[in-house]
Amino acid sequence: MSLLWEHTNHDTHYSVRSAGESIRLYSNGVFHTQWNPRKPFAGGVWDCLSLPSLYRAANKQQRVLVLGLGGGAVVQQLQWLLPEAHITAIEIDPIHIQVARDWFGITDDMAKIVQADAVSWLQSYKGEGFDYIVDDLFGHLSNEVKRSHQLDTKWLKSIGACLTSSGTLVCNCESSKDLKSSLASQRGQGFVDAYSWHLPNYDNAIGVFLREPVEPKDWSRHLGQSSLSSSARRQALTVSRRKLVI
Repeated sequence: MSLLWEHTNHDTHYSVRSAGESIRLYSNGVFHTQWNPRKPFAGGVWDCLSLPSLYRAANKQQRVLVLGLGGGAVVQQLQWLLPEAHITAIEIDPIHIQVARDWFGITDDMAKIVQADAVSWLQSYKGEGFDYIVDDLFGHLSNEVKRSHQLDTKWLKSIGACLTSSGTLVCNCESSKDLKSSLASQRGQGFVDAYSWHLPNYDNAIGVFLREPVEPKDWSRHLGQSSLSSSARRQALTVSRRKLVI
């Protein structure tokens, strides 16, 4: 692995490294993001944040909100899956925004990037609703990745107020236990369907909550109709997807 760039700001050391053809972002040694333009879906946890968009037709998901940009791998993937969507990404760390632009290829044409605290921004937002929201608010504590904000009822109400009546919410949780403990808070938020997504090499469990009923076959059908390569489709099928009761 080769060091491409590094920077220290206050108590955080940032580095961008190459691993084969992939670019990786680290903050205080914590692995935040990986992107390989030749292999956009490579079995990373980011796949589980973007691929749930295939539950619904792309033309029904015109407005996307990403809470926690990191290096921007999810934005890159959503460009493949929802090429006509307008993406807004909220990121508190200006260094992450710089890295996303300078090293991960995120341009103004791909996403509107807002430097802000996602919690405050969401609570004060008064604009049009979003069809697809990704909650990937993670930081680091003692060199370990930790969620920055718990999925409690207050937070989920704030997200729900910005989600359309047929929208999808995707939440990255540290573990299956954390996802399960959040289910009580999801009740009463207008969701009628829910799934748990998981990859074998990650502890993360991703909750997919939908305000419009879907079937697993809907996801498979949209995957088959997507512009993804055959290898990317095969990789997508390695994700474990399990229905949740909410």
